[in-house]
Amino acid sequence: MSPIPSRRLALVCLSLVAATACMTGPHNGTTTGDPVIGETFLFEGYYPEPNIPISLQVMNNPGLDPTLDSNWSQFATATTVTTPTPFNSTDPLFHWSVTAAPVPHIGFSLRWSTGGLVKVRAVAKDPDGDTTLYTFDDITYPGCFADNVNQPWNVLGTECQGVGLNRSALVSTRNSPVDAAPGARTVFLGKKQSNLPSQAAEEAETLQYYAQIQAPATLAAFRTKFGFPNSEVTATYYNDGDLGIGREMHCRSFTVPSQPNGVACYVSNYADQLNGVPVFGGSSAIALADAVSRTNEFATVAMVFTPPANTANSVQFMVYDAQGALAPKAQLDNAADNTFVPGNCLTCHGIRATYNPATNSVSGQAKFLPFDVFSFRYSNAPGFTYAEQANALRSLNDLITRTSPTAAITDFITGLYAPKAVSDVTAMANDTYVPTQWKQTKQKGLSLYNGVVKPYCRTCHMSAGDGSAFLDQTTFEAYAPIIKTEVCGSGTTRTMPQAEHVMRKFWKSGARAYLDLGLDLQSHCRP
Repeated sequence: MSPIPSRRLALVCLSLVAATACMTGPHNGTTTGDPVIGETFLFEGYYPEPNIPISLQVMNNPGLDPTLDSNWSQFATATTVTTPTPFNSTDPLFHWSVTAAPVPHIGFSLRWSTGGLVKVRAVAKDPDGDTTLYTFDDITYPGCFADNVNQPWNVLGTECQGVGLNRSALVSTRNSPVDAAPGARTVFLGKKQSNLPSQAAEEAETLQYYAQIQAPATLAAFRTKFGFPNSEVTATYYNDGDLGIGREMHCRSFTVPSQPNGVACYVSNYADQLNGVPVFGGSSAIALADAVSRTNEFATVAMVFTPPANTANSVQFMVYDAQGALAPKAQLDNAADNTFVPGNCLTCHGIRATYNPATNSVSGQAKFLPFDVFSFRYSNAPGFTYAEQANALRSLNDLITRTSPTAAITDFITGLYAPKAVSDVTAMANDTYVPTQWKQTKQKGLSLYNGVVKPYCRTCHMSAGDGSAFLDQTTFEAYAPIIKTEVCGSGTTRTMPQAEHVMRKFWKSGARAYLDLGLDLQSHCRP
């Protein structure tokens, strides 16, 4: 029997019928970077009877229907112990465990492709009838357990059930589609490509766009035009939830005749470098050190919101090179698939915006995005820690509320600083924000939101003013067929997440397990 202190997380189950029938490990979403052939895990759980055989089973192929018993094969067995384990109840719990490999040798390789998912379950072979044991999600279980640790096990288990209910998916992170050759993978930031015939044509179009918006020719001229540094708000951080670079952000409001004030921002970028070339997703320590010391800046991106909102070029984009001159292109990842301005910016800042080359204008809803402060990394240097910049980041989010944000952006900023208003100088950010519409299905909504949407989708999708903003769980689930294609598809059909750094992090995480089981995708979700 496993010791209580180290395995207290494991003592839960659900429902009156099989209240203690649960598989507590491995959790759904468990990852491994080791070879999948022969990879072992500790399988364990609890059942309300002693001496009951437990059959550990694996799906013969991850794309099969999980409701058919014929699609499952036994790969190991265990037996519940004879000594009960108490947990906030007089009803007994009997532990079982076994270390086993779902894919013991290459002859069973269809069960788990390198880089994909393997799906497992535990079935109690009770003389009164088989019972498939319930499972839990790695992303939500520790927090849910802590919140309910003093509850009886059946209450705690009901609250903490995972998206797979009685199945878990284990995730191989050994391969990533990010590393596939061009032409065999998605085009990063490619949703708003120019469709122009050449890089030269794109650069010429960018210059026409700059002329249309009357972009200042230098960064110094931009600062002067929009009143910097007067009353500016600044913050320095590493944007780990987006491009994977160090950022030195400056924003301020400015007066617009006969309109509400506008907002202008510019952000200078810093990164680890290889042979003088910036590395996106490289060392955050190096990027932050350069950002703090204001050295080795490689580019600056500027944005301006001028009311009225949602009109042609009401949000403008400009890029300046390391010397401060207006640049006709912007590389925002290591692949440099799409360097067209403003197209690469609109990929995230304008899901429902388009660039019209006939008018050199951005139309639709281009948006400033909020500062997701808990997705950033910060320096330990004096003056640049999160604690020392928290109020500045709050002020930056307050400025975003003045740029005609979408409902999703407004909801995020409101929730981030609840119960106080973002305009309140005493408001402090909290990392517990989940939209109300995602809290209706206990852990399923929380697993999908915190395990998928929050780290890999939210930043960009908040710019949408429709259902693709993923403000509610029902709409997200309705996108399941598209998600299956664009996230778990193959080759160039796999287009999400759009940013290289975010896609790399996504494929190193357990997110695919929550997506597949939570949306019943019945996929391999492999590179």
